[in-house]
Amino acid sequence: MAKKHSREETVTSPSPSGNTTTASTTSPTSTTPTKEKRTKISNGNNKDKETNNNINLSNSNILNGSVNSLNNSSTNLFTTHQNNPVKNLKGFDDIGEGILRFEGSKEIDFIGSVKRVHSMMKDYLKKTPQYDYELLSQLFKCDLQLKLENLQLFGDIYVRNCFSILLSNYFNQAKDLGKEFRQIGGFVLVINPMDIESQPMVTGSILTALHLKMKCIIYVGPGNLPLSQITRLYMCHARGAKIIFHKGDVSSCYTRAWQHAKDMSMVFLDCKFIPHFSLLGAATIAHEMMEDSPDRETIIIPLRLYSQGWSYVSGISIFYKIMKPEIKIIVVQMTDDLFGKDIEGKEFNRQSLFPDRLEIGWLALIHDQSDLTNVFDAFDSRNQGKFSDKDLEALLISIGGDPTRNKSMCPKSSLSQTEFVHEVITEITNGLEQLEEKFSYFLPQFKMDNLINHKIIDQLVTATEDQASIAFIKCLEYTHTLTNGKGSIALGGLMSGNIHLRHDEKVLVMLSGGYVDVIDFQTILNYGLDITGQSFEIELDLPDNTTSLNKVLNVIGENKVSVMEVLMDRSCETLKQYHVRTSIQCHSRNFEQQFKIFDVIKSLGFKYSLRKSAILNKEESGFLSPPMIKPSTNLSISQSININSSGATNLQSFSNTLNSSSSNAFNRFGNGNGNSSSNTTTTTTTTTPPTPQLQYKISPKPYHQQKRNIGDITVQSIREAHNRIKHIMTQPPIYHSTTYSKICGCKVTLMLENTQKTGSFKIRGSSNMVLRALEGAMVNTDERPVGLVAASAGNHAQGVALISAKVGLPCTIVCPEYAPDSKLSSTRQYGAEVIKKGKSLEDAVKLADEICKERNWTLVRPYNDVDVIEGQGTMGCDIYDKVPDVDTVVVNVGGGGMIAGIALFLKRINPNIRIIGVQSANVSPLSEFKQTNQFRYIEPAVLSLADGTNVKMPGGVHTQVLHDMVDEYVTVSENEIASTIVHLLYNSRTVSEGAGCLGLAALMHKKIKVRKDERVCVIICGGNIDMSTLRQVYEYGLRSLGRSFTIHLTTWDYPGTLSKIIGLAARAELKVREIRHIRGGGNINWNEVIISLSFYSNSFNHQNFFLSLLAQEGLFPKIVGRKYIKDNEMVYKIFDKSVDKKNKELKDTFSERQQLFLEQYGKQANVSLESKMN
Repeated sequence: MAKKHSREETVTSPSPSGNTTTASTTSPTSTTPTKEKRTKISNGNNKDKETNNNINLSNSNILNGSVNSLNNSSTNLFTTHQNNPVKNLKGFDDIGEGILRFEGSKEIDFIGSVKRVHSMMKDYLKKTPQYDYELLSQLFKCDLQLKLENLQLFGDIYVRNCFSILLSNYFNQAKDLGKEFRQIGGFVLVINPMDIESQPMVTGSILTALHLKMKCIIYVGPGNLPLSQITRLYMCHARGAKIIFHKGDVSSCYTRAWQHAKDMSMVFLDCKFIPHFSLLGAATIAHEMMEDSPDRETIIIPLRLYSQGWSYVSGISIFYKIMKPEIKIIVVQMTDDLFGKDIEGKEFNRQSLFPDRLEIGWLALIHDQSDLTNVFDAFDSRNQGKFSDKDLEALLISIGGDPTRNKSMCPKSSLSQTEFVHEVITEITNGLEQLEEKFSYFLPQFKMDNLINHKIIDQLVTATEDQASIAFIKCLEYTHTLTNGKGSIALGGLMSGNIHLRHDEKVLVMLSGGYVDVIDFQTILNYGLDITGQSFEIELDLPDNTTSLNKVLNVIGENKVSVMEVLMDRSCETLKQYHVRTSIQCHSRNFEQQFKIFDVIKSLGFKYSLRKSAILNKEESGFLSPPMIKPSTNLSISQSININSSGATNLQSFSNTLNSSSSNAFNRFGNGNGNSSSNTTTTTTTTTPPTPQLQYKISPKPYHQQKRNIGDITVQSIREAHNRIKHIMTQPPIYHSTTYSKICGCKVTLMLENTQKTGSFKIRGSSNMVLRALEGAMVNTDERPVGLVAASAGNHAQGVALISAKVGLPCTIVCPEYAPDSKLSSTRQYGAEVIKKGKSLEDAVKLADEICKERNWTLVRPYNDVDVIEGQGTMGCDIYDKVPDVDTVVVNVGGGGMIAGIALFLKRINPNIRIIGVQSANVSPLSEFKQTNQFRYIEPAVLSLADGTNVKMPGGVHTQVLHDMVDEYVTVSENEIASTIVHLLYNSRTVSEGAGCLGLAALMHKKIKVRKDERVCVIICGGNIDMSTLRQVYEYGLRSLGRSFTIHLTTWDYPGTLSKIIGLAARAELKVREIRHIRGGGNINWNEVIISLSFYSNSFNHQNFFLSLLAQEGLFPKIVGRKYIKDNEMVYKIFDKSVDKKNKELKDTFSERQQLFLEQYGKQANVSLESKMN
């Protein structure tokens, strides 16, 4: 049990000189300096830890020894604001030991309480990353950090609230329990149907405890149970909770539950203080943010709905204002810009891109059985596409209920899936409103107006759905993580132009949520790409001949734009004679590419129109889609960026160019109604970029890198490399994945190197090589490199560009013409010169060598270099330090530098660790290397979705390592890669490129043999996937997840056939994506038609229900791409059985139908009958 301690505190902080400065704090009514006490608590490892309530601030006043600001921050949250109505945080009086208080006072110690919760929470939940993003800092012109809370367990900040409810109830009862938290028997909860107990947070707490392998018992008192309550009970039961339906009255139910908890050393969950404990849990994220970056000056917090977001908005704001009163807290809330008028004055009415899922949405990520659609499948036990009140009663009985004491309250006699979800959400929403009334003594003090009036929140900014959509895309591109509408609002607020920031202001933005329904994700992605210039639809009235269409398609193809679909309409009333209305949908890279196509089409004399988009202005497009990198027209090396006399890249010119192109875009999205905002982040003057000049610092002699061989790489040298580059790279998340452990049949740990700076592991190797070279220059100044050159098509280019900017060296990147502009634009923003030349990577390497010789610069190789391999080997350090008992490490392989470095570290520490390399089946030169000692020949034209591993000739200085220290090489197909990208996106909330998830694809698709108890670490090594590619891949991924499917159905071409099919789809509540008729093609008769139908579904079970309905009607569809679905025989087992059953039925009843036929038509159909009569 935590001891009470005095409000009198002594704060110790380091002085600028390195000495310790002690500042004293006082109570609001006293000016006498006093001392602080520390409170000892015990963690789960039976070690005494101290919750230090000292306030370590890094602001200048405290460092200078000033006591005044510390007095305001150390005692009470609101001593600075005397009129604040929540001065004493009312409502905590009856909690007891669940909250810490200052000794001799009823005033709560908010900071100490939050730190106590966090001290135990950190052993169970993730400490989410908090990274600097140089490119976003350039974009928004400030020193920007992001707190990636969207990577939290279950993808949402609410899990902190849920776990805090568990912990705080434990603190309340710790004295009586006499056990450490890890030693308790579990949790006991009472559900009283007669009381308001509709908050999903309680369900979340139970499900969180069950996920963490804690025992949970739920007592249910007598009374009618509404649908939402039965739903939550089933969620907990399906996950493993024990449900006890008490036979006595409510009072005896509480008594029995309390006694049960006491007898079994379990914690009794008191629901009276749910919002109080939620507030403490939400504030723990502020503690983490301040620990990681105490120098932040502005905190930006997203808010979707106040009924859900009040806890973290209030908790974070309160924590920061206590610790650092001068900090600026900005809350960004989404506006409802769904109705209005467009630029032409026409009214529009659209559906929200970010539907309100409430907290119940993220519960699906805790366990499959928590998803509402899966709950519906359980309720629909008879597989009829609906369930009745009788079905609900039967399910209640199946989990131990007694209908005479706990009657199930079904809103209707029967509910379809859509009606079920709607009713559950409605009941939960009503419950939240009632809870506000129930806790009216507590919640009003955290109302937004109240917090703003008393300066707890300094500014409330609104963001539109368009701004949030663009922020959604930018998060995917820059952070390589998935956010939901709530999570991306804060970044969208920066685009509003209503947040005033200094150029050097230190800003921290929180991304709060990552749960997105897979279909919602596709909708937001498509819309976001439309308004950021990565797709477009053009309509033309063309002469009805193939020549005209060919001209247009040639223009599109020559500009490297892919065509999605071409539709021809000859029935338009406005068409000229012998013309056809042609609609062409395309994937593009940016607006610049689109504008070029439009200009050429116009010059050919074709009139066109575009589907309206939010952005169509050339001057505004730079912010949303960086300009294309033009291919070099000759081998001249003089086309370059400015290099100053010291050899450093002129990064400011790039920043100015970016700022000038983006300022109008900030204004464009300023106030959400289409008008320009007068408030911008900073005042920017549009300038013309300087004319490139040849100002290279050319070394008088070639740079000679220190000669090293592969044998020089040791465990110690890799450790030294890790220390060398740790200030350049970020520490990637490494965590156990329950989801993939279940799927793969082993203990899976994911290393998310795709969240690394530049979006891949490549920064490690390039940084180590460059920094080693600079270290060597300290001994021999003549050997200092004066410039860097690299040949790359993406990830390596960004790594070299970033380290060159960090150390002040000029950098040139040579890339083939097919290199994606999305990667190269980031490379150029880091300050590198980008030269596009050559049809292949080999051509780019040749030009890079020429540049090195001409300038005497240093060539940074992507993998065939000892220093680079040593740098990549630092990943082995991180793995071993985090998972020392690892059995197997699965590594993606291109050139082999990463797997060689990791093997050199791990194999020398523990030779029994398995190292397995994974390649794409299309490009797999190492697939037979272990057996034949030879690389496999790969055709030059062969490519793969895993473009980062498109290396036809791996190896070099490390070839022997690839043979001797790698245990096995396996391959995965293109479709397996595609499905894994989407699966990882949905389950880990991170974006992977094709080359980044090869290892996980191999493990998921059983290419690697593993034991159930085997600890396997899988590296997700890159996330730089082009957004248009992600959209294409996502189409396939939806199919692999059971969320979409396409069937081909051959049937008679009669009226009413399609209506019958769609009627069955309506009964199954499928969403129609597309319907097409194919006549006169394929192996069909003249009076038959192939109907192609595409649907959205909730699961494979949902698909099976609809397909079985078709089979019952004698319609036998073909599932398109079925063979590519993992375990498709099991997935579609129900449908296959229904087909077999129907065919057997038709066969078995044929003789009966034949007999009826003969009897009906008598002599006319049965000649033998006539002969008998004669």
